[in-house]
Amino acid sequence: MIFNKQMRQRFKRLSMISMVMILIVSSVALTPGKQQIAKAEPSIQVVVSQAGYSASDYKNALVVSDTVLTDTYYQIVSATNAVYSGTMTNEGYYWNKYVYSIDFSQITTPGTSYTVRSNGVSSYSFPIATNIWSNYRDEMTAFYRLLRSGVSTEAAYPAGYSSVAPSAKLYHGAGHLDDAKSADGTKHYDLTGSWYDAGDYGKYGGNQWVGAEIALAYVRYANQPAVQYDNDHNHIPDLIDEAIFGSDYLVKYADQLNGEMYNLKNNAAFIHPEKATDNIPNTADDRKLSDLSVGGSAKSAGTLAATARAIRIAIANGAIPASKQADMNTLSDKYEAAAIVFYNYVVAHPDGPIGSYSTRGGIPNSKLLADVELYLLTGDATYKNAASATIMGMDELDVTSTNYWDMSPLSMAELYPVADSATQTHIHDLLKAQVNYFLSSMDDTPYHVLNQFKNFGVNEPHASYLGDMMRYYELFGDQEVLDAVLKGTYWIFGENPWNISWVSGIGNDYVDFLHTRFDEQANTASGTGIVLPGAMVSGPNIKDTKDKNSVSPWYQDRSLFNDDTSQWRYNEFSISIQAGLLYTIMGLSATDRTPVHSSDAPVPFTIFSPTIGDRVRGEVTLFADTDPRLREAQYSPAGTANGFQAMTVQADVYKAVIDESNSVPYFNRRVDVRALDQQGNRTYSSTHYMVAPPLPDPSSPLLYDDFGGNGSWGGSSTNATWVNWYNQSRGTGSFSKVTVDGRTAGKFSHVPVTVDSAAKFQPWHDTVDLTGYQYLNVTLKNPGAPSVRTRIEISDNNKTYNLTGGWINVPQDWTKLQFNLNTLSPAIDKKNVKLAIWLKETTVTNGDMLVDEISASNIKRGSAPTLTKGTINQTSGDSDTPFTFDVTYTDVDNDPPLAVELLLDGVIHTMTATDSADTTYTDGKIYRYTTKLSPGQHSYYFHTTDTFTNAVSTPVQQQPSVNHPSSSDRD
Repeated sequence: MIFNKQMRQRFKRLSMISMVMILIVSSVALTPGKQQIAKAEPSIQVVVSQAGYSASDYKNALVVSDTVLTDTYYQIVSATNAVYSGTMTNEGYYWNKYVYSIDFSQITTPGTSYTVRSNGVSSYSFPIATNIWSNYRDEMTAFYRLLRSGVSTEAAYPAGYSSVAPSAKLYHGAGHLDDAKSADGTKHYDLTGSWYDAGDYGKYGGNQWVGAEIALAYVRYANQPAVQYDNDHNHIPDLIDEAIFGSDYLVKYADQLNGEMYNLKNNAAFIHPEKATDNIPNTADDRKLSDLSVGGSAKSAGTLAATARAIRIAIANGAIPASKQADMNTLSDKYEAAAIVFYNYVVAHPDGPIGSYSTRGGIPNSKLLADVELYLLTGDATYKNAASATIMGMDELDVTSTNYWDMSPLSMAELYPVADSATQTHIHDLLKAQVNYFLSSMDDTPYHVLNQFKNFGVNEPHASYLGDMMRYYELFGDQEVLDAVLKGTYWIFGENPWNISWVSGIGNDYVDFLHTRFDEQANTASGTGIVLPGAMVSGPNIKDTKDKNSVSPWYQDRSLFNDDTSQWRYNEFSISIQAGLLYTIMGLSATDRTPVHSSDAPVPFTIFSPTIGDRVRGEVTLFADTDPRLREAQYSPAGTANGFQAMTVQADVYKAVIDESNSVPYFNRRVDVRALDQQGNRTYSSTHYMVAPPLPDPSSPLLYDDFGGNGSWGGSSTNATWVNWYNQSRGTGSFSKVTVDGRTAGKFSHVPVTVDSAAKFQPWHDTVDLTGYQYLNVTLKNPGAPSVRTRIEISDNNKTYNLTGGWINVPQDWTKLQFNLNTLSPAIDKKNVKLAIWLKETTVTNGDMLVDEISASNIKRGSAPTLTKGTINQTSGDSDTPFTFDVTYTDVDNDPPLAVELLLDGVIHTMTATDSADTTYTDGKIYRYTTKLSPGQHSYYFHTTDTFTNAVSTPVQQQPSVNHPSSSDRD
């Protein structure tokens, strides 16, 4: 027999068994109306879809615990009455938690106050309704109405439009009524309208496909009452209303710019849009066009054609009253003509710049949406032939991305019903490959989320795939795919380890601190968040944006004030992120739940090691299961679009080695694997890890900022800057990056008003871990300011230290100032250090200072420690065997180790002393680490430093050899 589910999950958690589990809980004040739930010790959470469940749908919940649960009993409770009970399924150990699943699909009776209860803990309450998703259609279109540019909130959002109301603080006047000037500022165009892209007020050419997905949410369900809702009572279905609003903006480009499409970038801080400019056309503060986007032109053509189709279908179906039909037909004709203008421009400029949100495959990929929609609108076979030719040149790797970057899945689903048989077969194969990709990635964890975490929230690609899966189900009626859509939607609405709904206003505990300029209090200590109905934030990242050593994956609902420049990476919404969720909600509200068939789910391809959150150094060994149903295993350390390499089989596991020796510290790597099943279908899986920095020693200084895009702060983002947070006695400060004397440098400038004026600069809210480093170094120069002085400070959570001892003159030549952190009193907590640079002048004259580099370092002294008697208690065993590693640390100077590490297959494990009371290192001290290991031929070595001498390592040992457990049958 093959591995069962429990066996596979046991292997997934083996490498984590010996780790100390740390639960990070964000403490956020509950919004009025939000429900508090009881917590038990140890921490247990019961997580559900807080949006609820449809009566006839698959339903599940998860119980997430710090420790193994011996009590696996659960109850489904309606109000106060238990209506169902059973035994949970142990899914295994994921993301530092033990996870148990509950299938309660048997509960079909509608109700408003269900809970799931286990181990004395209840979930948030949730409803069950005949079709729960129809309750949230208005929030989906409310989101786009509230993002409308050039319109006041009151005009865009009729009172009571959605069941969830926006916060009062969101209401604003019409903004950016002066959009926009040409790039050179010599000509003004009327380019008002469209939607603001996200939490900023930008409008981007690369996102102009969004109107198409809104229109198609109507088109594909035009015969269903669910998409006919008209909450603004203008006798036009609201989905068409929204597509029209987006299309009207595009017509302006077609009419005035002959099909060219550009970006209009954000120009405002956290203020309402009407305050961003004077709203008077052709004045100095008008926004200017930038970044010509031929890809945006192609997407615009697709949106205009899709909207024209939606209008004509609504008229044909009687969804628009006769009194409006003539005007609406005229409008659809105008959209068709504008679509052709854009299309012809794209055809004439095939080598032009693709622009923002560039699609895979370049302009032909963007143009595919236009080809398909124009054919479906006009019947002109020229468009169909162009679309078919593009599709027939694609392979499965072309459909492993999302609508942000790929128009092909949406376009192929649209063309399939009218394509020729050969093209239909190829479309089906490609879309099934995308299904296999998504479903097998979801299978990596019991949370059923796309297992691709990076430095931007996972919900964006996840929701986009849900929209694609919904379209696949519409075409082929596959029950397995519909269940995947439901599971993936439950993740978004609360069935996740953070127990939060990532959709504003929906659920008992939904996201509070949206990254949006509509919230003018966002960057203040008193900010309480905002409700923007239906807005889905991007969600979990691979790491905390403020802490490179945080757990993985990471999420916290915290305010902009308590974050840094990267809050947008996890708590921002956007019109493109939202499009997949809107389509999914509309589809679930309208689609027939009677499946045609149920295909086999992809065979899981289990990665044993490394696991998400691991820290690695040097050569990293990737181990994956040799499931007998799979063959031709491959891996890619550089993303699915960059090709796969063959894995080898050794000791009955698939194996590959990835050399991270030259990777920069804190680099987050995602490794994808794939294999073929017995039917020739591909299955995928992913893992993630972080390249650890070297241990602090004299040979490994820590670069904080070289002002040229490198360093733990300087390289943290493209806009890593030093902010003038505070000005004493008036005056102003500013910061810029310059090149001087062949060096990239930060230029700190101060304009005083009095001799008491001083400016304070900090790297936003950044903190740096200087553990193990003795010296902080700042290389600086006075470029010629006659009276400039500086003061350099650092602080931990308890005290601010004046490193310069007061104000000092800035040297005329490049000078490295070195500060001994070990002499500070009281001793500084180096774990969380904040830096500040002050400027002041002795006279009321402007002052500048250049800083070339900020770093931390050690100076070599004494003798290096030794690592001896490195042993393992046994050199072979199976995956149920505990392996114990010992090593003796000795230092003739009696310097303690900063850390003693076991590097096991390249993964770092911190060892612990067998005798914590022993503080004598001259005669040797034993460090130990015990763990269970996955099957495979492993390797290990030990590594340490006393920080005063360069780090030392033992030779690599090729052991132990670990077999599959004797209890398993792999025949």
